[in-house]
Amino acid sequence: MTGKKEHKTVSVIVPIYNVAPYVSKCIESICRQTYEDLEIILVDDGSEDDSGQICDSYGASDLRVKVIHKENGGVSAARNTGIEAASGAYICFVDGDDYVMPDYVEYMLQLAEKYHSQIALTTELFTSFDVRQSKNTEQTVYSGERATEAILSYEIPIGVYNKIYEKTFLDQGIRFEEELCIGEGFNFNTAAFQRAQTVAVGRRKLYFYRKDNENSVTTKFNAKKWENGLYAVQLIKKNLILHSERLNKAWEFAWWRTNTDVYDLLVLSNGKKQYPEMYHECRKVMRQYKFSCFHVPTSAMQRMRAVVLWLCPALIPQAMIWRRKKYHVNVGN
Repeated sequence: MTGKKEHKTVSVIVPIYNVAPYVSKCIESICRQTYEDLEIILVDDGSEDDSGQICDSYGASDLRVKVIHKENGGVSAARNTGIEAASGAYICFVDGDDYVMPDYVEYMLQLAEKYHSQIALTTELFTSFDVRQSKNTEQTVYSGERATEAILSYEIPIGVYNKIYEKTFLDQGIRFEEELCIGEGFNFNTAAFQRAQTVAVGRRKLYFYRKDNENSVTTKFNAKKWENGLYAVQLIKKNLILHSERLNKAWEFAWWRTNTDVYDLLVLSNGKKQYPEMYHECRKVMRQYKFSCFHVPTSAMQRMRAVVLWLCPALIPQAMIWRRKKYHVNVGN
């Protein structure tokens, strides 16, 4: 390992838009990291609530906090603004309505430096449905192709949370697609993974992904946004620079998986009659690629989900309703 880690600043970029009820907890969790050499970049993306003022209050009390106010341009543009402003050797991303564990930065930075990888990540995260720490302490290293296959196969969470990236690596032209409002992290990661020599992979849970924010784009059905989400997966295919049978199969699974997500939300929102064309197209893709999960290294849970959707498509949305009631979480409207 070259150099001393305490001299390597990590830039933590937080895109913020109308998350006033959650943002203080988010910022405080970053400020309290065990690794203290941080640059915390809060990008207020034209918030219409008190989020911007809350950010300014932290900027006034902690010299590590830099606040950028900009006109609303979407999460991708906000993150790109943060990358351009970042001066750290490494970059990681936290969403303004989530929060992180005290060793979030330290764990991933150690992974990156231990294995000399351009990207390090952990495959596990806390959610409203899963609050137990992982007992798996395994660490491994993937090639760029293997990491790309893994994320397309949902072995790795598709978002940019719980990952850390070398800044010089991202500055080779890896940025967020600003036309995307859903699937932007999926695109960013597949672009980055394909270009990485190695990706270091751990299992510790470091990030709390909130699923009870009613304003989150993933908790309410919006036809225009989910059209964008389906387009995002097609864009991944268009932008693949590595070409192999294993990646083709993995993309087919990702395409199937995204269409099943849209199907679930259409059923939950009673949108079948309102958006019949989208509903029937999703069902068509679900049937066409129903066995894709058996050709990729995905989890047993994903395969079980595929079998259930094949045999009884309405059962998964019903299970989501049951889960929502049990945990009092709004998982679909």
